[in-house]
Amino acid sequence: MALSVRGPGLEQGPGHPAPSGSAESDRERELLARARDGDTRSYGDLVRSHQDRIYGLIFRLVRDPGLAEELTQDAFVRAFRNLGRFRGEARFATWVYRIAVNLCHDHRDSRAAQGKSRERSLDAPEWGGKELPGKVTRPDQAVEIVEVARDFRAGLEALEPKYREAFLLRHQEGLSYDEIAEVFEISKTNAKVRVHRAREMILESLRERGYSV
Repeated sequence: MALSVRGPGLEQGPGHPAPSGSAESDRERELLARARDGDTRSYGDLVRSHQDRIYGLIFRLVRDPGLAEELTQDAFVRAFRNLGRFRGEARFATWVYRIAVNLCHDHRDSRAAQGKSRERSLDAPEWGGKELPGKVTRPDQAVEIVEVARDFRAGLEALEPKYREAFLLRHQEGLSYDEIAEVFEISKTNAKVRVHRAREMILESLRERGYSV
């Protein structure tokens, strides 16, 4: 099955939630039913609905646009091949998040990934090219915002993968604790613990850099 997965696009996160409500849920169930019957056009509609969010998460985990696009496509292809196993107890997006995270784990643990690994600059622009918040009129304000973002990102990158992934799913992708638990196949309590510990470790990292947080 050939899928077309776009690279960098609109930034997705808590401010851009996935469609919700009975109409959208009914539409997604209808598309899933058709896709299970082999309708690739309906599956393509599902891909287009969720690809930006899945790509965004993967990019933040692998920090490589080309690899993120490749893994995003792999995630949707794997999901298509396993639609018969999808019981619908979770949202389709949550299920694909789990597949995407597992693919990132596989890549990180592979010898090929280890051989190609290299230091990535923390000053590299974020996916989507976010603009600076608000109206920044003074150069020193712009520099300060960039420095805060850089130091926050450094703290995030220093986290163990399980904490970084949970933090991104909660605060970037806007998943509920129930959904995060579903992605990692852990309890809701453990999902909360991972997000809380990630937040505390990032704050501690910022305090070590002189921020009052």
